[in-house]
Amino acid sequence: MSNPTNEQLLIALSNDVNKSNTNPTIAFVDESGRKTFTANRDGILFEFAHKQPDTAYWNGTKYYSSGKQSKIRIPRTQLAVS
Repeated sequence: MSNPTNEQLLIALSNDVNKSNTNPTIAFVDESGRKTFTANRDGILFEFAHKQPDTAYWNGTKYYSSGKQSKIRIPRTQLAVS
């Protein structure tokens, strides 16, 4: 079984995050140099690492404009094996 590409992970993350949210959708960007996927919505920065230790959840961090941060976990949809 091959490892998914960053593009496949980006699409999967975006689908999983937006599945639980209402409009407008959150658009993620692949920051390959930092090895993270990031998105900014309403002054909140979402950050998820390329390598995820848990295959059942996306583990990331939310950074608020006030300087606070919190860890987040979002259920992960398994990628289809091709």
